Amino acid sequence: MHWLKSNILVSQLVLLVSLIGTVYGYYLNGLSLGTVLLPILGYSLYIGLGISVTFHRNLTHKSYKTHSWITKLGTLLGTFSNTGSSIAWVATHMNHHKYADTEKDPHSPRHTGLKVFALEYDLDISKVRWTMKYLIHDRYHMFLHKYYFGVIVAWSLFLYLIGGFYLMVFLHWFPMIICGVMSNINNYIGHKPDWWGSYRTYDTRDDSTNNWLWAILFFGETLHNNHHKRPYSYNHGEKWYEVDIGAWIIHLIKIK
Repeated sequence: MHWLKSNILVSQLVLLVSLIGTVYGYYLNGLSLGTVLLPILGYSLYIGLGISVTFHRNLTHKSYKTHSWITKLGTLLGTFSNTGSSIAWVATHMNHHKYADTEKDPHSPRHTGLKVFALEYDLDISKVRWTMKYLIHDRYHMFLHKYYFGVIVAWSLFLYLIGGFYLMVFLHWFPMIICGVMSNINNYIGHKPDWWGSYRTYDTRDDSTNNWLWAILFFGETLHNNHHKRPYSYNHGEKWYEVDIGAWIIHLIKIK
């Protein structure tokens, strides 16, 4: 049953199956309001509420407090994105901040270049184990990590049962592909100061950079230089044109 655990190889196989299914889905149904809006909805739920709001700003940086049921729901949505379990994702991001743009950084374009797009996550809990006790000792997070792909398949099957192949593909399979691609684009742009539209507000020790245009699509995640300067702030936007949709959501759900 080890294949059920969060790991890169199975994740890539899931993406391959999803890609084939998505192509077939569009062949059968073509472009319509549903086949456009459902993937956007799925991406917003899995990346926006799941990865950006919960995995990143809550579980990793603890930048805000909210109700436990909201955190659990956000964790489940992030799991559906197929970019790593909460434990794998948080471990990777902690290592990213600890070794930002050094050879030990799990996704630094300075050292990996375009190969960063082949890396979903790098599960090395040993380097940050002492800071992750709150996740490793949590039964909910350990369950989602241990049965990671079982949970993803179960969600797909549930969507199939209530909406057939159509709903499964356009609300889960295609959004998973978008999540994988967009996550890696975010990792790349966030540390490429020479990327079009990018700029650095703070002189940090790493290559972290801001990009206000891509931030709109990434729920504020490409305001990365601001984030590396103040990693424990849930709001990455500091200027009027730095749109951080993730922060808007957190403002609504955080406990004051």
